Amino acid sequence: MAYIETIKRNKKEYYYLTKNIRIDHNKWKKIRIFLGDKKPSQKELEKHTEDIEKKSQPFLKKSNYTYLSEQDAEILQDLKESYNAWLKQIPKSVQEKLNEDFVIRFTYHTNAIEGNRLTLRQTALILKDKVIPSGIRAEDYNEAINGKECMDFIKSYKGELNTKFLEKINEILAKNTGIMYGGRIRFFDVQIQGSNHVPPPHTEVKKQLLNLFKWYSANKNKLHPFELAALLHAKLTWIQPFEDGNGRTARTVMNFILMKKGFPMFFIPFEKREEYYASLDVADKGKYKEYVSKMLYLIIDQIRSYVHNNKK
Repeated sequence: MAYIETIKRNKKEYYYLTKNIRIDHNKWKKIRIFLGDKKPSQKELEKHTEDIEKKSQPFLKKSNYTYLSEQDAEILQDLKESYNAWLKQIPKSVQEKLNEDFVIRFTYHTNAIEGNRLTLRQTALILKDKVIPSGIRAEDYNEAINGKECMDFIKSYKGELNTKFLEKINEILAKNTGIMYGGRIRFFDVQIQGSNHVPPPHTEVKKQLLNLFKWYSANKNKLHPFELAALLHAKLTWIQPFEDGNGRTARTVMNFILMKKGFPMFFIPFEKREEYYASLDVADKGKYKEYVSKMLYLIIDQIRSYVHNNKK
């Protein structure tokens, strides 16, 4: 997918049509066509797009990603580069506001998926304006506060993925919410309401987590970052290592991986909750290629909005 890239030189903006081509598993080549200091017309853009596709052909290769298609990997690479380039062009104060807005939206959506009754506006009032809306449940309020604290924690965390890291995330998310054993690997069996999946018995949880960490170590530099993050999310929800808050923990860990790999973070929209649960059902059956594709298209609108912002 080609996109318009803006490059500043000597306080003047120049436009390029850019396409990212993968030349090795995790190595990419930029192909650019100079467009000048004015954005091209639609007709000119169509002509340049044909040209850049022709220039790309010698570098194209069959996808050797395990689960992503070559096209999807290209979309994600465009997102990563376009978004990071856009961030460099905006003031730090604007970046901080964008980060604040993302934390609010992520906290709202991840909590709403699990039954939190706060609206997006109420979540913003709590996290941004430090206001407690009238008539809300204390548990809902605490889940919002915990969500922001947890995002702050993963941004400052410099260690690796391990049991203590997972326990800390769950401990933060579970604070003052009625969860009795927050931050503690479960020592009892659990069920998932509305799902056919039966989590492993508590006697197997630590073994399953050990296997998960071994899988992560073996694949963290082999899989595409989105594949790695999405699969880690699925495997954690399959294990259900904690009394409660497993989904929120897994979605937080997914973003931790993306952030660590230089990709922008995402939220699963509450409005797509049923599609999200359906994708996890697919993963539970071991259909990981289909699952990764479904997860990507749950957040595709966010990808497009990030790229769109950079084109403005």
